[in-house]
Amino acid sequence: MVSVTRTVFGELPSGAGTVEKFQLQSELLRVDIISWGCTITALEVKDRQGSVSDVVLGFAELEGEVAPVQGTAFDLRKPVELGKHLQQFHINGFDHNFCLKGSKEKHFCARVQHAGSGRVLEVYTTQPGVQFYTANFLDGTLKGKGGAVYPKHSGFCLETQNWPNAVNQPHFPPVLLRPDEEYNHTTWFKFSVA
Repeated sequence: MVSVTRTVFGELPSGAGTVEKFQLQSELLRVDIISWGCTITALEVKDRQGSVSDVVLGFAELEGEVAPVQGTAFDLRKPVELGKHLQQFHINGFDHNFCLKGSKEKHFCARVQHAGSGRVLEVYTTQPGVQFYTANFLDGTLKGKGGAVYPKHSGFCLETQNWPNAVNQPHFPPVLLRPDEEYNHTTWFKFSVA
């Protein structure tokens, strides 16, 4: 059986209109699509074992706040020892987008140094944001080369990107790619030893 439902998803800022959500469902999948940019916010499909899972990193509501980081756990503008920083602020890790100063040119994004080895990673990008993730769901069951164990927070990701939910936030950097436009962004990873 196939069904289609239509509901209100949210209101755009400054009275710019209503965003609707359309849900299409069958025995094989369920997909949620909002009318703002025809964006897929959820897509649930079965895997080989028949388990249903959402395979889209969508969002559940219209949101979008650019908050200052000064004096918060998110203030990483000066070097911190990450493990101590997480403990000091009593947070379970990072999985957040950090908004960078807008520029379509190559600009500095992040610098990481490993004290033990002296290795340094610098990241530059043309993107307006970077998602910082600190391996919050590792639990020691994953084994690497030579039997290395990967516990919680034993790794991190710096993923340059546009700001999440930018399609719904007129004050965020533009994200829509229109016909005949070209998507062109570059990220540079510079490795060195201090």
